[in-house]
Amino acid sequence: MASMRSSSLQYGRANNAGVSLNGYLKPPGSGGKTVGRWLKDRKEKKKEEARAHNAQLHAAVSVAAVAAAVAAIAAATAASSGSGDDEQIAKTDSAVASAATLVAAQCVEAAESLGADREHLAAVVGSAVNVRSAGDIMTLTAAAATALRGAATLKARALKEVWNIAAVIPVERSLGGSIGGNGGSNSSFSGEILPEENFLGTCNREYLARGCELLKRTRKGDLHWKVVSVYINRMNQVTLKMKSRHVAGTITKKKKNVVVELIKNMPAWPGRHLLQGGEDRRYFGLKTLMRGVVEFECMSQREYDVWTQGVSRLLSIAAEKNNRNRF
Repeated sequence: MASMRSSSLQYGRANNAGVSLNGYLKPPGSGGKTVGRWLKDRKEKKKEEARAHNAQLHAAVSVAAVAAAVAAIAAATAASSGSGDDEQIAKTDSAVASAATLVAAQCVEAAESLGADREHLAAVVGSAVNVRSAGDIMTLTAAAATALRGAATLKARALKEVWNIAAVIPVERSLGGSIGGNGGSNSSFSGEILPEENFLGTCNREYLARGCELLKRTRKGDLHWKVVSVYINRMNQVTLKMKSRHVAGTITKKKKNVVVELIKNMPAWPGRHLLQGGEDRRYFGLKTLMRGVVEFECMSQREYDVWTQGVSRLLSIAAEKNNRNRF
């Protein structure tokens, strides 16, 4: 009797190695992740996202300061050359000053759209406007370059975490039977997670649903930055949502379209290969019911993989659910 009890206990341990006492799955060989640990990881992830956003904000303010300093120097040069005898040089300096002012204004608006404090931004720009020496300009430029590199590093790290999380989301245990006397089991639970329900897939879907900024090309060839997100709506339709941001950071336009097809490996847009890192850029399209094919640019192969594999997965999940509902 004791041997039967011992063998039964060993059988239970062997078949429930991936299930914790609180009814949640554990990754094999890792000791598992409880709900508390998973929530803690999500909290850390949000902290990383906040750090990445703050780094982007700091970089935007730094670039705005450089642009303001250049615009101020260009304006001073135009003013001094206007009193000279060479009219052509004066016109050129005036045009350069106007262009530099426009660029500076756009940089300031970009910093505000990311959430920069207006008083702090005004103080930084005001200080940069008074810069005149070459050393000060080089200092501002170096600081902006460092801020941009830091923001790019944190953004890449946050994107990399989407793929490198070695854990699963706790799912509800659904044991439907008991262990038979012959060593068989009537349980409907196999101890495995469906492919669509693993942590990597769910994390990727959360990333696409939350969205990020992508460069979009219109049918006329115009380029616009959009906050792009893709998700499955209540009608089991894969939905593309694009939002435009106002200067102050408020959402002014929001458009939704049903996605019916993913188009991979689209040809590069004209002239984009001439930009820095142009050879690393990748392009994909989403065919929608109302707007036709909407094209997007990704800055790297990894970002391209996140979007194309994620959207492909969403289309497969939606199609599978719709087929089940038919029957």
